[in-house]
Amino acid sequence: MSTPTSKFDPSDRRRPRRLADAKSEEITFPLAWLVIGGLAALIIIGLLGLGVVNIFRKQSITPTPQVLPPLVEQVEVPAVEVVPTLTVSVPAAEQGPAEQPADQPPAAEEAVPQPPAEPVGDILVDSYVTVIGTGGVGVSMRAGPGRNNARMGVAEEDPAVRLFVLEGPREDENAEDFVWWFVRHPDGTEGWVVEDFIVPSP
Repeated sequence: MSTPTSKFDPSDRRRPRRLADAKSEEITFPLAWLVIGGLAALIIIGLLGLGVVNIFRKQSITPTPQVLPPLVEQVEVPAVEVVPTLTVSVPAAEQGPAEQPADQPPAAEEAVPQPPAEPVGDILVDSYVTVIGTGGVGVSMRAGPGRNNARMGVAEEDPAVRLFVLEGPREDENAEDFVWWFVRHPDGTEGWVVEDFIVPSP
């Protein structure tokens, strides 16, 4: 009886894999795990770096003081009775003199002009005059020929003070019954004065 022949050649048969050979094979990780691990390491290093930077930054920055709202003290105000007043508008030509500073004496042109005691000659440009008839208060030197202009100074009523006439005569710009002359005081002040309070000086 003939022995059956096997279909496989002995050289084709595989040997069973040894346990040692199975351990020696390389174990491979998927590429995705390597990328995730690298990103996690970078994030941790970045967070640690930010923490260190913040510690140094907090030490170098001085805190900004908070602005507190002002304390408001409540004060009781007594009730005031309001009395209605009547306001009447007056044309500029009829108004009185402009307000004078408190530290200066009242101006002479606000008073009613008094005629000089003695007849005098004419006032001329490029001549000298002195102040009279003001009761010792002097005459106002104005910035313009009118009582509504600012007072530049006061010319004293003193025979030793002579004013040099620069310009004039000029009518009052408020249509008042005054004639004005532009004069220079010995101290250099220049201004317009009322003719009724000056006389030619010898």
